[in-house]
Amino acid sequence: MGIALLPHLPPQRHKPRRRLLTFEQFCDLIHEDQKVDLIKGVMYMQSPPSILHELIFGFLFHLLDFFVREKELGIVLGSRAAARLGKHDGPEPDIMFVAKGREHIVRRAYVDGAPDLIVEITSPSTAHIDRGKKKTQYAKFGVREYWLIDPNRQTAEFLINRDGQWLPLPITDDGVFHSVVVSGFWLRLDWLFAKNLPKPLAAVMQILQAA
Repeated sequence: MGIALLPHLPPQRHKPRRRLLTFEQFCDLIHEDQKVDLIKGVMYMQSPPSILHELIFGFLFHLLDFFVREKELGIVLGSRAAARLGKHDGPEPDIMFVAKGREHIVRRAYVDGAPDLIVEITSPSTAHIDRGKKKTQYAKFGVREYWLIDPNRQTAEFLINRDGQWLPLPITDDGVFHSVVVSGFWLRLDWLFAKNLPKPLAAVMQILQAA
């Protein structure tokens, strides 16, 4: 009786499973001067922002902060604050707004839950994450409104969360956007992309007078 010889098969190699970081581990690893997002247990390090990014960030942050404080609508946080959305999810958005009545989710070191509004100012290196992984993450965990500002393309997108799906919010024919989540707040798109950004205090006075 002959012996059937089986072909020699190379040993199977199993891809090692990537260890998913928890939010607590993420907080232990990063430093205060680093801007890092935790998405599904994976850290995404961001490059230092451009000057244009920082100018628009400063303008928008002060505009929202002045308005929200004056109207006593909640809390505005910026740049280095993290939001604990789940066990393995903790992004650090450019700007967050937490509405009045939900201030209890703002802890000493992070926001424990979904902010009502998130603003991301995109760059060529982060746009795919802001429009992809983070956009999906924010919808899933219940962020109510999402702004995507692209300084390089001079475009702005404003979205409202309807049952986990992002729907566009309208911009008027003369280029004005009205927030749903920040009651009474509106924004002119030409402010964002002006060669010389308006003074935040003068701009917020216009918003308050109209409101």
